[in-house]
Amino acid sequence: RSFGSPGPARPHAPSVCPSRLSMAMRRAAARLALHRSRVELSNAIFTGTAQKSAGPKQAFGYGEVAPVGAPGFEKFQTKPPETFTDTVKYISKGMTTLPLKKEIIEAIGYPGQKHSAGGITTVGRIYYGPGRYDYGRPVMPQGWIANWFYGFWEFGHLMFVADRWIFFRQLRHLFATMFCFFPMWLQMQWNVKQWDDFKKSHVQ
Repeated sequence: RSFGSPGPARPHAPSVCPSRLSMAMRRAAARLALHRSRVELSNAIFTGTAQKSAGPKQAFGYGEVAPVGAPGFEKFQTKPPETFTDTVKYISKGMTTLPLKKEIIEAIGYPGQKHSAGGITTVGRIYYGPGRYDYGRPVMPQGWIANWFYGFWEFGHLMFVADRWIFFRQLRHLFATMFCFFPMWLQMQWNVKQWDDFKKSHVQ
């Protein structure tokens, strides 16, 4: 037949347009998907204090985020000390303050302890807020020497002052390794002594 002649009638294809009700449901689901919903974790078996539904604390762990007396919140601890007075205050306050209960608990660890994307150990900070050196834009020192060695100061400041609980966490691994190694070392010493006694009494 010619292209101009009408062909036989074909059945209509099913409509791809959804009904108004289904379209409204899709739009509502898409709109509500952007809303945050609090996850109730209070009834979990292995749930730490920080994971209860009283409020999100992210990865700051057990207890308060910025308790009174927490290390690293003094004004002279926001940057490397550049005067003799600040150096004395920094060492006396940062290096001689006894660890708090929160630091000990987080260093030992507990079931349900929250973690976050971090560096090597993938654990987050347990203290944070106004007064810490890394809250907002860090305050940089004025002198050339302090700026040159800022990276070394920051590592020591984190490990031994602001986030010293991570250093306590490394001590946990050291003491646990020694605790597990000591019985094997003691048995090894007994075995060596028994071999010496055997050689003395059984001359070949």
